[in-house]
Amino acid sequence: MSDRKSARIDSAIIAALIGVCGTITVTIITLFANRIQVSPTPTSVSGFASPTVSFTETVTSSPAPTDTVPPGESTSTPAPATETPTPSITPVPPVPLGADWPAGCISTLWKPYPSIVPTIPRGDGCWQEPVHVFSAESGDLDFLTERGNGGTEIYGLFAPLPESGSVSFRVRVEELNNVDLLMGVYAAPDVINAAGLLMVIPDEKSNRLSILQKDDVLSYNTLQGTERMDQEDGFSITFNFTPNSASGTVNPGLLVTNPVSVVSPQKWLFLGYKGLPGAYRIEGRFFALNLN
Repeated sequence: MSDRKSARIDSAIIAALIGVCGTITVTIITLFANRIQVSPTPTSVSGFASPTVSFTETVTSSPAPTDTVPPGESTSTPAPATETPTPSITPVPPVPLGADWPAGCISTLWKPYPSIVPTIPRGDGCWQEPVHVFSAESGDLDFLTERGNGGTEIYGLFAPLPESGSVSFRVRVEELNNVDLLMGVYAAPDVINAAGLLMVIPDEKSNRLSILQKDDVLSYNTLQGTERMDQEDGFSITFNFTPNSASGTVNPGLLVTNPVSVVSPQKWLFLGYKGLPGAYRIEGRFFALNLN
């Protein structure tokens, strides 16, 4: 009987052990399963869910250096600015003296006296006309002006001459009323301060005129002159000049002036007039200009 009783006890103990082991196993499996399935929930602050931050790995590629710059891209060293060429204006050369009047032109070689007289280039080597009271027409250099009461005044034109040579022209006066016609060769374009040879057709209130050699425009002393004579088709005047002097001739053989010291590497021809105090009027023309 004791053997049967032991067998029953052993069976009960084994069954109890099996139950306990089963319970422990189930408990372990349940705990492990719950640990896998449950993940912690982010803690919220003041009712706002904590943001989920994701990280993305960005790979920045470094461009390989090249010798050329893609179109439209700026270079690291700007190229020097290229200047846009500006078209240059080629000045028109003056019309030669002697060829200007027949062309209806006062060459830009002529300089007005005094220099304050305005001149405007015409664009063809000539001045716009009139230049003060002078204008070129039909081969002549015409002059015409009048004035009311006033003092003495001198106006005219200067033209450059070589160091030596000769220049000739003709002159015809239509009216001289309280005004003298002046002609001469000077060392510079200045009738007051420059040395020169001065010849004058004075106002003589007559149709018969004389030509005089004067010392200068200020002292105005007569050195010699012609008798009064008819103009006919105009007086012929010639100036001869060397590096050191100048002299004048009226109508070949009629009058040869005394030489005057004019020391200059360049001479200047002067054609003009001297208005005397009071009202005056002058009209006439120079023509047949010739340089040798």
